[in-house]
Amino acid sequence: MFCASAYKNLTLVSGEAPKEPVVSKKSGHVYERRLIEQYIDEHGADPVTKEPLTTDDLLTLQSTPRTAFPRPPTHSSVPSLLGALQNEYDAMVFETLELRKQYDAVRQDLAHALYTNDASMRVIARLMKERDDAREALASVHASLGGASASGDVDMAHDEAPSAPGATLPDDVAAAIDATAARESGERRARIKRGAPAPYPTPATASSLHETQSTSALHSASSPGIQSLDVSANGTLLLTGGLDKSVLVLERATDKVLATLQGHTQAVTAVAFSGRSNAVAGPASSEAPLPPYAVSASADKTVRVWRHTGESYELLHVLDAQAEVTGVDVHPTDAYVGCASSDGAWALYALDSGACLLRVPPPTHASDDGAGFAYTSFAFHPDGQLAATGTADGAIRVWDVKLGRQSALFTGHAGAVHTLHFAPNGYLLAAASRDDAHAKIWDLRKLAVTRTVEAAPGIEQVRFDPTAQLLAIVGADVRVMGGKTLEPYFVSEPCTLPATSVQWSPVDGALLVAGLDRTVRTYLP
Repeated sequence: MFCASAYKNLTLVSGEAPKEPVVSKKSGHVYERRLIEQYIDEHGADPVTKEPLTTDDLLTLQSTPRTAFPRPPTHSSVPSLLGALQNEYDAMVFETLELRKQYDAVRQDLAHALYTNDASMRVIARLMKERDDAREALASVHASLGGASASGDVDMAHDEAPSAPGATLPDDVAAAIDATAARESGERRARIKRGAPAPYPTPATASSLHETQSTSALHSASSPGIQSLDVSANGTLLLTGGLDKSVLVLERATDKVLATLQGHTQAVTAVAFSGRSNAVAGPASSEAPLPPYAVSASADKTVRVWRHTGESYELLHVLDAQAEVTGVDVHPTDAYVGCASSDGAWALYALDSGACLLRVPPPTHASDDGAGFAYTSFAFHPDGQLAATGTADGAIRVWDVKLGRQSALFTGHAGAVHTLHFAPNGYLLAAASRDDAHAKIWDLRKLAVTRTVEAAPGIEQVRFDPTAQLLAIVGADVRVMGGKTLEPYFVSEPCTLPATSVQWSPVDGALLVAGLDRTVRTYLP
């Protein structure tokens, strides 16, 4: 055992009591093992006697009970104790301050998160309210509100509104129409808001549109002229109907005629591809398959359905419309085709079987609304639940497709409404007459004209682009309107012969224009 007096020798090395004491066999001095071993490694001698010393000369000391180490010199007086306590208190205060700062930061982050959540909930609530209002407004087109608008341009349907006596769609057809409407209604807002990536034309770039391609000498020169035009959803095929009674399928990239579809005995008045109703704007549409069906209508009172087979199209059905067909459109389900004829009837057919699913004939008695039923145009709403027919006396009748019942009547055009097109957003309907020098934009939510767009006299066709940002009007010239106010962004030179039909390619936004000069022109920014 070693005594406290042995600690006096330690001041020569560390000045503190050893935690692991050892004694030198040669000198008898007590050292801290860690320090004496370090000294021996460096000097090889005893730090006191300077005699040679090795670690083998050291003996470990055992103490029972273990030695209580003396208090550090800084704690050996009252002032030093007070100083140590003050230091500990200061450290605790600083630590408390840091904790308070962290608490305030967390509290601020929590408040910001709660504010963001509250703002998000408000935005969601507002969007849901707008959605519900839009749905109610659209539903109001289906049902009667009991009178005309203040402008006198719109009459809503009444119980005695024209309808097909006893006409009802099969349950599976009605279910398919409802399913398509539900899907498109949910996707339409996101698709329109998303828009299309560059270089797809926008109101900002529409002013730089210029002709980039021209495909001429189409159809026969003996009865020159293209009456109607359509483009496939993937932008690769063009479909044209001519005064020469034939329908052409062209490859857009090469201008090559892939098929000449013959059989009509009079001029082709309208053509349409399936798969076009709600095409996505932008390169994503290039992945769309080739249209399985092509449809053509004619003054020979028939609608012909052509089915894609390999590299061409072959005749599948000949549908008897009983009068000159003035308008045709493929339903958004891509399973049905609708058409209107000059005798005041419109009908819905199945593309695959050719079966007539619904036919709405003109009423047997004179209508109380003062508008006639000689139809000059036809179009489906993007949701597929509504259809519109333009009449020879300047009216537009909006129909509930499932019920075959008129939902609304728009009047005010100077002459026959021979062209109409629903905007992809589902809210607007563009219509025009050759007797007017302007097109009217009807708002289905307000059931009134929301905009009158000036154009050259002799308008042949109007067409919204897939993003609903641009409106093309063709006739004596080619015009592109854009923005919420539909201001003119592009006006071409006057056409040598009238342009009769216009389409937008969903893939690249190309403006495709056909006319009586037997030419299809492509415009891009």
